[in-house]
Amino acid sequence: MIEILQLQNDTNPETKPGTKIIMSPDRSLDWEGNKRVIWSLGGLCGGIAIGFTLIAGTWVMLPFAGIEILAFSSALYYVSWKLSYRHIVTIYPDSIVIEKGIYKPKGIWTWVKQDTRLLTEPPKHDWEAQSLTLENNGEEISIGDFLSPRDAEQAIDLFRQHILVTGKRS
Repeated sequence: MIEILQLQNDTNPETKPGTKIIMSPDRSLDWEGNKRVIWSLGGLCGGIAIGFTLIAGTWVMLPFAGIEILAFSSALYYVSWKLSYRHIVTIYPDSIVIEKGIYKPKGIWTWVKQDTRLLTEPPKHDWEAQSLTLENNGEEISIGDFLSPRDAEQAIDLFRQHILVTGKRS
């Protein structure tokens, strides 16, 4: 998924105008939606276990129902956490800032815009997206590894408006 924000300096004179490109993996549900699914299935599983305990006296089902709910919740949390990864590229008139991280940037690179270019590599399979790499004076950073083919094409078109886009060197 790609989100584009235009940065304006109308309200704050210290803010430089630019374009912020936020790239993140596609997600079917955010964490709030996942919590609703957990509560629904947890209530159903717990209700069945409590029902069998009250009607048939099979209390042994209760701990297993709890373990099942805990395992399901842990798996959904892990997947939601992994899909919170973002690559943010901010393009200013004179520089490019690249940020990578999950909840906060774990890596930040600031490069001169004039010396930066986007290298693209064709996909290995039809269902994969093109590989995108930003390069500046020999330093390379891979971006958008998780993008769909359509999103990768959109990213290439956005970068083409600001910097040089070329094929990857052999």
